[in-house]
Amino acid sequence: MIKKFFLPAVVPLAFLLDRASKILVLKQLSTGQTQPVIPGVFHLTRVNNPGAAFGILKNSILFLQCVSWISVIALGIYLFRGFRRGYRSTDLGWALIVGGAAGNLYDRVHFGYVIDFLDFRVWPVFNLADSFISVGVFLILAGLFQSKKQAV
Repeated sequence: MIKKFFLPAVVPLAFLLDRASKILVLKQLSTGQTQPVIPGVFHLTRVNNPGAAFGILKNSILFLQCVSWISVIALGIYLFRGFRRGYRSTDLGWALIVGGAAGNLYDRVHFGYVIDFLDFRVWPVFNLADSFISVGVFLILAGLFQSKKQAV
């Protein structure tokens, strides 16, 4: 079963894709620099975010590091136990969240801020880790709604 072999790879894959994208951004853009990809619609803009989503809890570095560590460890344990007991429909979502949280945690520990660069001009600048977390939350919610539908 491909799912059995693929799911444990999601966490490191998400983490590595996030790291690779941020390494490229660090090499190509200085802080605040923007590079239009589709002018006025999508730009690559390097932002050093010292807070959480949308800049909330700005400069609460130690608090955000602690929350990130606890989240990555707790969810990692949940996933590891899940790999041993069998899969649930929401496990892909949890794996994406752990991989994304680990990517942003790496930034917080090594830089004191998270590197954001995806700029759609109508939304705060974000990164791949944020995208993995958002998709993970969506998959978990979809799985929960699906299981409630089947229970009825």
